[in-house]
Amino acid sequence: MEEIKEKRYVFVDFEMQPVDHKEHPDEWSIARHEIIEFGAVMLDDKLKEVDQFQSYVKPRYSEEIQETVEAMTGITADTVKDADDFEKVLGEFLEWCEGAEYAVYAWSGADKGQLTHEIALKQVEKTPELSYMLSNWFDYQKIFTKAIGRRLAVSLDKAVEACGMDFEGQMHDALWDARNTSRLFRLTSDKKNFRKLAPRIKHALDSKEHFTASLGDMVDFKNFNLPEG
Repeated sequence: MEEIKEKRYVFVDFEMQPVDHKEHPDEWSIARHEIIEFGAVMLDDKLKEVDQFQSYVKPRYSEEIQETVEAMTGITADTVKDADDFEKVLGEFLEWCEGAEYAVYAWSGADKGQLTHEIALKQVEKTPELSYMLSNWFDYQKIFTKAIGRRLAVSLDKAVEACGMDFEGQMHDALWDARNTSRLFRLTSDKKNFRKLAPRIKHALDSKEHFTASLGDMVDFKNFNLPEG
């Protein structure tokens, strides 16, 4: 009898640095950014966090981190100067994901797009492991937006706030962004209760009063059995 593998859910986020299009126009035409941080958390089939992955990446086409990127992420040139290159970190990430059937979720399609373009830029070999990951990758922002009946996409922090939760950790930190995405996934996975909750989340996001009143002010979350992280 074939062994049934446990299902895992991987939530990933990348922080990125622009490629200088003046210095590297050919490279910029393939990938306009380079990943400078991988962050990910893994949930088991009961939606409990069982592992995490975090690694900085040394960019190939810049020795300096753009000021706006540094201000947003806290990542400096010193942070990444001794980090491993993209190919090595990607290999380590793929190895970390192995051991079970898994699906990957990221907040928006930008992360998969970046990964695909950077793989092309740096001519990374398309192994079966890499192909598996890319074919099992989902845009959770799109899934969440559809689930609440909204057309316009919403930022991760606003989605967390509208669901009556505080954003854990630091925004634009790859690991914390991945973890907060997984928290929303847990909430939407309780489909019966979430169907009741979705219109109120949409209202909280659409309302101008969103900044002064979140869903947490209107809904009792005690009936939601969310696994602990």
